[in-house]
Amino acid sequence: MSKYYSIRTKLIAFMLIATTLPLLASISMTFIQTKTALREQAVEENKRLIYQASTNLNNYVDNVARASLAVYNDPNFLRNLAKIPGDYRAVAEVYTTLQTIRAAVPDVFQLYLHSFAANQSTLITNPFPKREERKQAYSDSLHGKTNGNSQDIWVESAHASHTYGFKAASADDPSRTVITLHRAIKDVPSTERLGVLAIDLNMNTIAAICGRLYDPAKEQIYVLDGQNQIIYQGRSEVNHTDALRKETANELKLVQSDTGTAQNAAGHFEQDRSMYVYQQLGSTYADWTIVKQIPNETLYARATTLTWNNAMIAIAALVLVIVATLFISIRITGPLKQLMRYMNQIQAGRLQVDIRLSSRDEFGVLARHFRDMMDTVNNLILREYRLEIANKTNQLKALQGQIHPHFLYNTLQSIGTLALQQQGQRAYTLLSSLSKMLRYSMRDQTCVTLREEAEHARLYLELQQERFGDRIEADMDFAEDTLSVEMPRMTLQPLLENYFKHGADVQPGKGYLSISSRRVDDHWIEIELSNNGPSIPADKLLEIRGWLHLNDTSAGLATQESDESESIGLRNVMRRLQLNSHPGHPARLEISNLEPNGVMLRVKLYAGE
Repeated sequence: MSKYYSIRTKLIAFMLIATTLPLLASISMTFIQTKTALREQAVEENKRLIYQASTNLNNYVDNVARASLAVYNDPNFLRNLAKIPGDYRAVAEVYTTLQTIRAAVPDVFQLYLHSFAANQSTLITNPFPKREERKQAYSDSLHGKTNGNSQDIWVESAHASHTYGFKAASADDPSRTVITLHRAIKDVPSTERLGVLAIDLNMNTIAAICGRLYDPAKEQIYVLDGQNQIIYQGRSEVNHTDALRKETANELKLVQSDTGTAQNAAGHFEQDRSMYVYQQLGSTYADWTIVKQIPNETLYARATTLTWNNAMIAIAALVLVIVATLFISIRITGPLKQLMRYMNQIQAGRLQVDIRLSSRDEFGVLARHFRDMMDTVNNLILREYRLEIANKTNQLKALQGQIHPHFLYNTLQSIGTLALQQQGQRAYTLLSSLSKMLRYSMRDQTCVTLREEAEHARLYLELQQERFGDRIEADMDFAEDTLSVEMPRMTLQPLLENYFKHGADVQPGKGYLSISSRRVDDHWIEIELSNNGPSIPADKLLEIRGWLHLNDTSAGLATQESDESESIGLRNVMRRLQLNSHPGHPARLEISNLEPNGVMLRVKLYAGE
């Protein structure tokens, strides 16, 4: 035997392929799905965080703007602007108002006030305030009167702090990065400017708000102004952060433009192997945008870790499969060779059958010897099986022959009456129906379709209605998708005869009989027969249900031999349903009383796959 045909070689190759390919596919799909899920989760979480931060920053700017309204809340402040510098009391009250503003906002670095009415500039800073006479404000572009259409309040982006033209308190005092809230002070309700107020703010609050949004070791955070210039940049080891001013700024403008003109636009985009999540403040005074940069290695760190873990598990599983395959193959091929020696001894006896197989491995040899033994066993089983089939066939033919003779007598009597009344056409129709029924009952065929059974039932009811006339009303409704289902021949007539035997003759008034079929699901149909005859007594109904639910054919036949005179129709139908049921899907016959009177029979048949 060649090693290429060996079970061991085939088993190892098969196990390697069957294990490696699914593991690789599983790892790839897990990585992709985990990566996608982490990306979506990270985007949603950061959107929520940044939105909350934007709300906090917006509230912060609004608080500063509300604090600057102290110049209007003090009824004497506007009047004092015109009094300085000569009125020292007015100067003191102005100082007090400015100190109130400084105390209301914790991050105020310094305040600058210029009065156009008195040509005075005031700077509130540490360690003491400064004041001097000037004909114009520190900057015409920011505080001058030249731009009459400028806003009353606006925020200047981040810049290095300065002394607004005053002498520095110390030459060694370094400048710091600040943002400035500017407010034009007007003599309301007129539009005349009385002065300007500038509030320099440290970046502490902005840094505190933004510091909760990112991991400085892995991510980066930016606060940008309306021109996408950086107002605040968090400390991080992420490289190429200045690229935001170049490539990323263009992408940010593009996605912001796609969101429309709303001031609180939000979204995300990918660029330079990083995910950028942004949110605009929507503030009236500060057109700022918070942008968080998440590198891909940070975003997908968990997915990478999970993939490596799966890869390690896969490698360990692969090694285990190889070892197990070698062990199993050795344990299988050894007993096979021993088994062949035992089978050679058995083959020398009675079990000799010439079976040729093309397989050359151990299983081929085993199959040939196993078939030698099984053919003998199968011959014995086949002989017993044929004998059992013959017995059941004879039994089934005997059951199908149990047609109630009264129906035949009554039908012939009805036809004779028509003949005496010289209704030849009607008598011929009934004789034709009777002949079709007799021909159908004598067919050498065990199973028929529901369509054929329904036609036989129609002929039967036609003959019965001739006998009972207007006393009986029958209704038939068979669903089209049930008519092709096979069932034992002569199933419906015995069930219909049950009513004419026990209910039609003793029922007062008009009788009603209904037969219908429907499909329960893809594999079962249900045939329902109902009438308005007398109900079955409770004890008798319980007895009938007892032997109807016997599913074992042999047991059912054995226990039903005691009383053949009663319910012969139901017993006949039940036996034939048992003998012809699909293996594993036995047919069922159910019986119940109707309210206020009547009986319902329900047959459930397996319709096939």
